[in-house]
Amino acid sequence: MSAFLPKFLKDLENTEITSVFLTGCGGGFDFFHSICLIPELKRLGKKFIIGSYSFGDPQEVRGEIVFVSENHDNPIVAKKVTAESACSEIYCPEVGLCSYLDQQYPDDAPHFVYAYYARNFSVSLLTELHNLIIEKHSIKGIILFDGGSDSLMKGDEAGLGDPVEDAVSVATVAGNTNENIIYKVLICIGIGTDRFNDVSDCSTLRAIAEITKLGGFLGSISLECGREPYNFYKLGLDHLYLKQSFRSVLAGSIIASGLGFFDSNRVPELVYNRVSEGSLFLWPLMPILWAFDVNVVANRSLIVQWIKDCKTSNESNQKFEAERSNIARKGMIRQIEELPRHVDYSLECIVMKKIEEESKKTGLKHQKK
Repeated sequence: MSAFLPKFLKDLENTEITSVFLTGCGGGFDFFHSICLIPELKRLGKKFIIGSYSFGDPQEVRGEIVFVSENHDNPIVAKKVTAESACSEIYCPEVGLCSYLDQQYPDDAPHFVYAYYARNFSVSLLTELHNLIIEKHSIKGIILFDGGSDSLMKGDEAGLGDPVEDAVSVATVAGNTNENIIYKVLICIGIGTDRFNDVSDCSTLRAIAEITKLGGFLGSISLECGREPYNFYKLGLDHLYLKQSFRSVLAGSIIASGLGFFDSNRVPELVYNRVSEGSLFLWPLMPILWAFDVNVVANRSLIVQWIKDCKTSNESNQKFEAERSNIARKGMIRQIEELPRHVDYSLECIVMKKIEEESKKTGLKHQKK
């Protein structure tokens, strides 16, 4: 085994981890990004179950109901969706993904995805659903996938993306005490795309540094263009787009940056109907998988501490808003964080700064005289 193998992949080779739960961290396509790991899971002989903690409403998809909350006035459901499930032609990534997996692995068909609406769940309710899935499928490991980096935000940054749904997932996985689970990882992909959602790159990189200092960084690895994980992901996206009209900015950014797109001068074809020229900056960090100890991320997060004991999604949102307002009144929210400009670190600039400093010192001496 190579010493360069990231820790999260090295740990995944544990033969006791026979089945893995791949679940989205927040809404959107988060769950879909997890498919880039499927070829590796198949190589390792591990079973996988996929959970779509998405912004798609499972009430609008035909499928077997596997979970219903106790709130009979407004029941929250989770459904088992297959390629045969009827759904919207605009947005239904769960059905499209099942169809793709059936095509790639016909011997294991029919594949299914558990679909549940991200904005409906509190930590306690999501824990209940996770444990149902864990027990039903003898799950040994959980891999939480976040498209972007808002799951890493502490809560005192200027921009947070969609923080509550991510914090609910992080708190749920970190706090799960099911004795069957021996492996928990949070993976972020598409670093830089949350710039599109008010999260600064500097905030993201600082968060990674702080989590690393706390011992929570478990390694990173890139989706290389032309290699199986990248190809499997891209083919899955192409297959999905034959079945729905909605295009994911984040998924398109991952594919485009993997092909070598850089800066914001060209809009990739995959997202041309979602973004305008100059509004999306592409760079080579986007196709990299960054892995973290979900417990370390949870313990560092103010947002997780705020919402982990809330009983409903409404209570979670209200608690977040109240605590965020509280730290704002105390002046504890950071200013917008920017990466340093290259010019500020150029030799010419450093020399000019020293000249200015010497000039100020000389001026002070003359004033004292």
